Amino acid sequence: MKKIIKSIFQYVGAILLAIVIAALLRFFIVDFYSIPSDSMYPTIEPGDFIVVNKMYMGARFYKNFDFLDGAHPETVRVPGFSSLKRNDVIVFNFPTHTNGRWDMDLGTFYVKRCIALPGDTLSIIAGINHINGKTGYGNMEEQQRLHHYRGEYAPGIYNAFPFDYWHRWNIQNFGPLYLPAAGTSITIDTLNFSLYRHLIAYETQAPVHSQDRQLYIRDSLIREYTFQKNWYFVAGDQIFNSRDSRYIGPIPEDFIVGKASFVLTSKDPHTKKYVWRRFFKKIK
Repeated sequence: MKKIIKSIFQYVGAILLAIVIAALLRFFIVDFYSIPSDSMYPTIEPGDFIVVNKMYMGARFYKNFDFLDGAHPETVRVPGFSSLKRNDVIVFNFPTHTNGRWDMDLGTFYVKRCIALPGDTLSIIAGINHINGKTGYGNMEEQQRLHHYRGEYAPGIYNAFPFDYWHRWNIQNFGPLYLPAAGTSITIDTLNFSLYRHLIAYETQAPVHSQDRQLYIRDSLIREYTFQKNWYFVAGDQIFNSRDSRYIGPIPEDFIVGKASFVLTSKDPHTKKYVWRRFFKKIK
């Protein structure tokens, strides 16, 4: 009987240890996501099961669980061994709009390419991405297709952030848009208030509204704002089929889970057969 009990405890202990190790791996090192759409094709295909490196930027954790009651989810990030670079592919939480508030959707994750970093100035000129005046960021083949495209656009595709009368940006001609870096102060005027409105509302978690093309936090007029967070511009490799920063605007570092490293497995979403050529394919 003692041997049986000892064996049971050994098995239970081994199972618990395996669970703890798996949890630590998921919390600090890697995470896994199944990709249902083709917005990152051909880099990532529908049915790919990808590995996300959390150590690259540092694993992200919630400071508390007040967000379960509808509060804003505050995060903290442990030190990583690198920082995001232009053209890195990342997984992030998609923003949600609840009661007029722009916040993190805890249950929705997107994978896109990081096109511009905090401190960069981004423009799309005749369909081609320009970062600080240079090209070569994003899917260049698709950008050339957009550059030469003269056909009709499906509803909701052509017009872009911030969707206002004064900018009239679209996916062929967009910007210039400055991506705020933490600690950067920007003058808020009657032209750029619409570019930074939801960024400021997210950072302050306070009511933000505009009047006479001026921005107010509660009843205080904002003439200058110092950003607290780093903001990024992300885009899909499929120019005509990607819901990204061209439509939602910049995303904060809080939203980013990690860098997509490689495809672990892949299964055709229609036939349900494994796509062996995709196994262990590096994402770049």
